[in-house]
Amino acid sequence: GVLQKLKYVSDEWLKDNKRDELYFSQGIFDFESLKVTPILTVENEEEQVVAFVNIMPDYCPESGTYDLIRKTNLAPNGSLDFLMVSMFEYFKTKNIRYVNLGLATLSGIEKGENFTEKTMKFAYENIRSFSHYKGLRDYKEKFGPDWKNKFLIFDNNYDLLQIPSAISKVTKE
Repeated sequence: GVLQKLKYVSDEWLKDNKRDELYFSQGIFDFESLKVTPILTVENEEEQVVAFVNIMPDYCPESGTYDLIRKTNLAPNGSLDFLMVSMFEYFKTKNIRYVNLGLATLSGIEKGENFTEKTMKFAYENIRSFSHYKGLRDYKEKFGPDWKNKFLIFDNNYDLLQIPSAISKVTKE
């Protein structure tokens, strides 16, 4: 019954955020995967799960990560922060020293070096369809991460302008 409770939370989260599952940059709700991962939950007085995070194996020594972190409208304010801190404490009991918070797509352009990079930076900061990337970066920022840039190699500036479309395509089923 726990997985059905988690499925309800996940479905409500997707609906409320007007999202589909993102199959590339984040995990998907998968019963088989969730059966074998530790899951931390927030429950209300009626034992209804209102938020959860599942912990995934990370193949870097002394490092841990998570896959899904989701909540319902019934979750108390701060529930996701509570889950993150609980996850950090869980990792500490397992002698895990580092936590991989995952990607913050398009957020690493500090200062555009050319027109294309300036365009990408502007899109990330100002265009609504990119706002979830900015919101995700802002959320993760509160935990004081040590950000590591990941780079793309491209032949010409036009290729870089196609990145948002490519990201959209690979994150859909």
